[in-house]
Amino acid sequence: MTKRQRILIIGSIIIIVQIVLFRNYLPFISNKLIIDGQSCTCPHARVTNGRSFLETITPDSLRKYNLDYSEIYFENEISTSSDPMGVNQYIISGQIIGKESISEGDRHYYPLFKIDNYNWTILYNIIKWFIIGLLLIEIFILIRMVKRKRNDA
Repeated sequence: MTKRQRILIIGSIIIIVQIVLFRNYLPFISNKLIIDGQSCTCPHARVTNGRSFLETITPDSLRKYNLDYSEIYFENEISTSSDPMGVNQYIISGQIIGKESISEGDRHYYPLFKIDNYNWTILYNIIKWFIIGLLLIEIFILIRMVKRKRNDA
C-alpha cells in the first residue's frame, strides 16, 4: 500500500468519524425543532422548522387527536440569564409527552413537549457552519488527492 493510498483511507475514515460525531450540527441528519419565542399564555412557542419531525415522534396514543403542530406547549420552559423570558429563537430536542388545549373544552390540541436539550440558534449556526466548512475543505483535499493519484498512474 502506497503512502497516498494510506492517506486517502485515513482521510476518509476521519471524515466519516466527524460526520458521526457532529451529526447534531449537520442539517441533513438533525432531529431538532426550531422554535420562536415563548409566551406566557396560549401555546408556549411557535414551531418555525420541524413540524414533520414532530409528526413522526408523536406517540400512537395521541394520533387520534387532531394535533396542531404549528405551536407547542412545554413541560419545562427555557430560561437563561441572558434571555429570562425565552423570547429568542432556539433549537430544541426532546419528546412529545401529551397534549394541551388553550381552554377547557376546546377541541383544538397542541403537543406537550418535554425539552431534553436546547441551544440558542446563533451559537448553533456558528458551530454548524464551522463544521460544514471544515468537512468541505477536507473533502476537497481528498478529491484533489484522488485526482492527483489518477494523473500519476
